Amino acid sequence: MGHDGKTETLLPGAWLVGYKRWKQTGWDGWHAPIPLQRCNGCHVVGLNVETGQFVEAGIGCESCHGPGDWHVKTFGLGRIYSSLDAQMCGQCHTRGRSKDGIYFFPVGYRPGKTLSMFFNEDQPIEGRNSSKWWGNGHAHKRHQEYFAWKQGGHANSLKTLTENYDGRYGEVTSECLPCHAAKAALAGGRGVRLENVSQGITCAVCHHVHGKLDELRRTCADCHGDGAFYHQPERNANHVPCPPTAQVNCVNCHNPLTVKNGGGFTRHSHLPGIIPPKETAQFCVPSSYVNGDCHAGQEVDWLQEAFER
Repeated sequence: MGHDGKTETLLPGAWLVGYKRWKQTGWDGWHAPIPLQRCNGCHVVGLNVETGQFVEAGIGCESCHGPGDWHVKTFGLGRIYSSLDAQMCGQCHTRGRSKDGIYFFPVGYRPGKTLSMFFNEDQPIEGRNSSKWWGNGHAHKRHQEYFAWKQGGHANSLKTLTENYDGRYGEVTSECLPCHAAKAALAGGRGVRLENVSQGITCAVCHHVHGKLDELRRTCADCHGDGAFYHQPERNANHVPCPPTAQVNCVNCHNPLTVKNGGGFTRHSHLPGIIPPKETAQFCVPSSYVNGDCHAGQEVDWLQEAFER
């Protein structure tokens, strides 16, 4: 408890898992930060911000499915919210403040509602590094995966098929959906029609949301094949310049390790795209060419010249 004997606070030390050692933090253990304002909304279920009380510790079923009392009482007959909507992940995997500016999580949000009605997201400033973002728009801190996802093509994959498609690759049919709509992607396209889908490729398509998050549910190759240009395979002929012995995969280059956390780990950017060496020179952001120490000993100019070739 903090100085008033009632308010929770954090201890002035943190255990760095990656380094296996303690680190003294920037707070004194008595005043700030206050977990009720900063942390608890994403680490408990059913938080009441007025009283500090909650229903369940940790992330539970109701975090993503909403209140489930009726579902339990009816032995599963009462429906709960079930969706592949990325906003459910975004309620915690993004940074910002509640609408009143007090809390670091979306107070009042429940799955199925519009997240932006309860939360103001932090955003990068183009061309400028900050404590949370690199100047090229990639995340520098963790818990910003949702905003990064929204900037990439996966978020708009269904819209590009239904609203902005010019017909250059033929007619839009249900066969297109497994790579453009989350529902069809996980159903293998079976029984899913264009009029029955509403979301693009969301978090749950790639991540096992009910299991091991670090194991892929689907791979990049399931949709992209041998490269990014599925409809123009000739452009993928020399897609990977590295030899097979390098064991380079899609994520190494297209989702490079740009995210730093306090535990000594680095995490992949969720904004797909190559980070060229020149952006390393400009913003000090890790480039796609030194992930995994592949070319860590090379100068930026050499890397940029090789990239342009």
